Amino acid sequence: MLIAIFPTLLLVVYGQLIIKWRVDLLSEAMKGAPNLLARLSIYLQDPYIISSYLAALAGSAAWMFVVEKYAISIAFPIYVGLTVVAVAIGGCLFFNEALTLTKIASILLIILGVAIGSSV
Repeated sequence: MLIAIFPTLLLVVYGQLIIKWRVDLLSEAMKGAPNLLARLSIYLQDPYIISSYLAALAGSAAWMFVVEKYAISIAFPIYVGLTVVAVAIGGCLFFNEALTLTKIASILLIILGVAIGSSV
């Protein structure tokens, strides 16, 4: 099941990290943007942000093949748990976000919950 979930996981994590990177970068350049709609328009014209949405679409397509074979009550918690871990690690590696003891404990609790919920 983990191998089946991996494409969706990879595509979604890619999208999250790319959006964070580009929004951070573009928001600095848009300090004087007049309003929310103008900023949103600039974000949605960025090719990297567009690629993140295409990745989300591809991830959704890959997810259909996961739920075709596996119970969603098992697959979804595993997918969400792994996504939380991967995005937290990506945030630390690429954006120098702190991996505090509280975040580590939270991630471990998520993994524990997924493990307990998946074994039933």
